[in-house]
Amino acid sequence: MSESDRHFANRTLDEFTADLAAKTSVPGGGAAAGSMLAHAAGLGGMVIAFSHGKKKFVDFESDLAEAAGRLERIRDESLELADLDAQGFKALADLWPLAEDDPVRVQAWPAAVHGALAAPHQLVLRAAETVRIIERLVGRSSTLLRSDLAIAGRLAGFAAEAAGWNVDMNLSSLRGLDDGAPLAIAMETKTHEAIRAAITGAAAIDAACRAGGRATISS
Repeated sequence: MSESDRHFANRTLDEFTADLAAKTSVPGGGAAAGSMLAHAAGLGGMVIAFSHGKKKFVDFESDLAEAAGRLERIRDESLELADLDAQGFKALADLWPLAEDDPVRVQAWPAAVHGALAAPHQLVLRAAETVRIIERLVGRSSTLLRSDLAIAGRLAGFAAEAAGWNVDMNLSSLRGLDDGAPLAIAMETKTHEAIRAAITGAAAIDAACRAGGRATISS
């Protein structure tokens, strides 16, 4: 298998889920979260595609185009972040068996801790952004696809929660670094604020779509 074929984006769905089920730590929860967010962004893009050019949504054409572009980028970014999450986990896991005073671990540990946190943290933020984008599509897109819109919102909300677990699991390691405590507090605060916003937004999308999906969601 070539290096490019190892990227999650280049695997078939069957290969990805088989790898997920295998007795190996990678891919794991972070890859699943990234895949989930890619699905959410893809569904949101589909809703926009079916709403473009419709007379009743002509006033929202520029907003729909902007949202479509951003969701397409998030779809790509989420799979890239899934790769980075796996790489970050492996770098940290390779150091765990070493004694804490081993020179190799001492030198590589800080960068590995930051690397293990960066991707899941960004996934949380992208997921929360995806929910915000989908919120703005309610009442501005075809009600015939409101179930897809609601599913996209729920997937993005859960992706935020899922990726948040990988942040939480590594915060104690960040706190153990020199000057890591304030960074850990800031990251934990920002992560959980984004998760709460994503969950709340996903619930609002669901409720609005169940009510018919015709009314916009007030911010």
